[in-house]
Amino acid sequence: MNADVERMIAKIDLMDNKKVYIVKDLQLIEHDLPDYGETLIITIGGKVDRLETKTKRKV
Repeated sequence: MNADVERMIAKIDLMDNKKVYIVKDLQLIEHDLPDYGETLIITIGGKVDRLETKTKRKV
């Protein structure tokens, strides 16, 4: 991820499908996704409040 805050432009790798990007308060937040599990994006008032990740293990 390469961000230019002055111009408000970010370059991300579209080939990496194990990440999710959240924009909050003019910041780009990168979150790694688990191999198995789920990630919930919780919003309050239409804005992202938090991420909740539950990991699981495949046997």
